[in-house]
Amino acid sequence: MGELNFNVYNVIILAGIIHGFVFSLIIFLNKNLNSKTNYFLAFTILALAFSNLQYWFIDTGIIPRYKYDDNSLLFIPFEFLMLPFFFLFVKSYLNKKINKHENIYLFIPFLLSMIYLVVRNLLNDDLAIIKIFNLIVEYISIIFSVTIIVLVFRLLIVYQKNHSKYNIHDVTIKTKWLKRILLLGILLCILWVISLSIFKSFFNEGYYYLYPLWIGMSILIYWIGYSAILQKHLYQERKEIRSKISNKSHKKSPLANNREKSTTYSKIDDLIISDKLHLDPSLSLKTLSKKLNLSEGYISQLINKNSSLNFNDYINSLRINDAKVMLTNPDYDNYTIIAIGLEAGFNSKSSFYTAFKKLTGKTPIEYKKSVRNM
Repeated sequence: MGELNFNVYNVIILAGIIHGFVFSLIIFLNKNLNSKTNYFLAFTILALAFSNLQYWFIDTGIIPRYKYDDNSLLFIPFEFLMLPFFFLFVKSYLNKKINKHENIYLFIPFLLSMIYLVVRNLLNDDLAIIKIFNLIVEYISIIFSVTIIVLVFRLLIVYQKNHSKYNIHDVTIKTKWLKRILLLGILLCILWVISLSIFKSFFNEGYYYLYPLWIGMSILIYWIGYSAILQKHLYQERKEIRSKISNKSHKKSPLANNREKSTTYSKIDDLIISDKLHLDPSLSLKTLSKKLNLSEGYISQLINKNSSLNFNDYINSLRINDAKVMLTNPDYDNYTIIAIGLEAGFNSKSSFYTAFKKLTGKTPIEYKKSVRNM
């Protein structure tokens, strides 16, 4: 074995690999994380980690650099496993049924590529021919990856379309984070093509042209792992909170106290409270206008005149009132602040904190501490 090649880049790549193995091991061993969805997540991360690992061994020189006329090393095409397992993870995450036929179609490319690699090594063909075939397989894997990404995007779009309307009895699963991961996946596929077609020509030796791709995959390991576990936990919390909320009746709006209200405004206020319309993150003047068969301008004018708030602040005040109840109730102590904010009707942590600070002068955490210490 010659001099080993260690540098800051392959150290970063190794950190991502180790994290992937540790993360997957925790999922398999932790009973609280045992689920089909998490298993698909673990296999996705393992495929990413193993793909980087086998190249890392060669890049560092721990294993002699692969020679096409040497049958001693057989690469496993993990790139044909990453996206299939991710596809299955997304279907399971969205509570979609996984068909047996899908499993067959998803993993056929991996089996075919394995057969090709075994046959190639047995035949020990001419080096130039092997290089051409390897390049073809590389580009096929890129096309395959992009195809799976498109299919996952389609899954998410269909899911969002089917869950576009708010349902008090059903928690809509967050999909924005998955779309961001898919966008990163597309960027990595583009980087993959650039590495093979452009970067490679600048390096006569080694795998330096693949460093950006491998580091990107290391980032993907961290992002997928932590985001998936966080979002799954958040979803479970929201289901429990939603169950409690849907079984409780809402009190009359605090804005209606000690003030004369128009009859129409009272009806609007009562309808929003009784039907829990403010819990819908997508509620707008337009949707309320259609529901009440009143003009947007008229509704806005009534709310502003009778509550001294614009429409957004009025709706947010109702949401914050619900959030305050949960923040001060010990029954909700086991739930995160963000889960409470989302179930109060906000669409993100930042919008919840901003509105809460604006209307109360405190953050949700500060408010909770101040009330508990009274």
